[in-house]
Amino acid sequence: MKRIHYGWFVLLGCALLLFCTSGLCVNAFTIYQPYILSHNQFTNAQSSLIITTRSLAAFLSMFLTGAYYRRFSLRSGMSAAGLVTAGGFVLFGLAESFPHYCLAAVLTGFGFGVGSMIPIAIVLEHWFHRKRTLAISLCSAVTGLSTLGIPNLLTWMIERWSLRATFLAEGAFVALLSLLTFLLVRDEPARKHMEAYGAGASSGGSAARQPGRSLQRKNWLLLLPMLLAIGAMTGTGYSHLAVLASSQGFDSHVTALAISVSGVMMTLAKCAYGWITERVGMYRSNRIFGGVLMAGMLLCCLVGLGPAVLFAAMCCYGGGLAMTTAGLSAWAGELSSSADYDRTVRRFQIGYAAGGLLFSSLPGILADLSGGSYIPAYIFFAACTAFVIFAIQRTLRRSAPAGAKN
Repeated sequence: MKRIHYGWFVLLGCALLLFCTSGLCVNAFTIYQPYILSHNQFTNAQSSLIITTRSLAAFLSMFLTGAYYRRFSLRSGMSAAGLVTAGGFVLFGLAESFPHYCLAAVLTGFGFGVGSMIPIAIVLEHWFHRKRTLAISLCSAVTGLSTLGIPNLLTWMIERWSLRATFLAEGAFVALLSLLTFLLVRDEPARKHMEAYGAGASSGGSAARQPGRSLQRKNWLLLLPMLLAIGAMTGTGYSHLAVLASSQGFDSHVTALAISVSGVMMTLAKCAYGWITERVGMYRSNRIFGGVLMAGMLLCCLVGLGPAVLFAAMCCYGGGLAMTTAGLSAWAGELSSSADYDRTVRRFQIGYAAGGLLFSSLPGILADLSGGSYIPAYIFFAACTAFVIFAIQRTLRRSAPAGAKN
């Protein structure tokens, strides 16, 4: 029986951490919001400020990842980020005032900033010479799993036990997964006296850097606004899907089912993204997933036509997001040398987070100006999507070596 390469166990450890720092802290956390409001009698502004505090802490902490991982190994630093996240959930459970909730949000934001795709992409770069894009997409798929059943489980726990007990239980669960991350992850294959998966293979696939590829300074004139647009239409756009549906007259049960469908499609698409990219190349893969995402954005502008359009929009939106989530780390690998990969990944993730933070209030502002409709916001997000597709394809063509075919 063929022995499983240890790189796949490293991938499992990375996925467990990402499930905590991104899936539970960001995607699934929305289920707590109504209970935090009612339990503490906070205003809506205070509730939103908790999320803003987390987003700001995540954004600022991404600037510290370079120094952080020079001080700690990837294995230790990632596990510590998970434990800080667990501490944030514990503090949420013990919180008795608004400042306590904000401090807890700072901890979970820090965990997301230093313990998500930046270190994970670097670890997987070390462990996968071949099938690297597939490994990244499989790992990022776990964030979609946080929308499948977890909100229902958390709701049951809160109503069966209490808000405090649920937060404390989740903190213990995150701490356990962080310890498993420490047991599974190793910084480099040399630490296990091994080689990376596919090392020495004649067919590189996603492994080997394309000769002549370089990310020149002039490329950032296009890449920076592209990353901000990705943060807007991926982070902010997805988090407002529920209010988009409700503003068009759909009841809460239909809306919840539609969001679950988008989560299923996101998970499946992230798994498929790496497999497709390995076979058809980055440029053609972007065409496929970019087209699906653009269809989803346009359908979001038409959801008022009925449930069929709503569910079609959720399927396309969730499916296309693989390009702007798993794709970020894959693009960084395609556009940079091995020496520059760590810095490029960090810049891509910071730009993405900046876009989400910068445009976080835009949908609400546009809704107030348009009489409560979120359609104008999704027209803006559709324009962002078109720009992202243009920008990444143009950058790939500019950076390709002479005579290379996409």
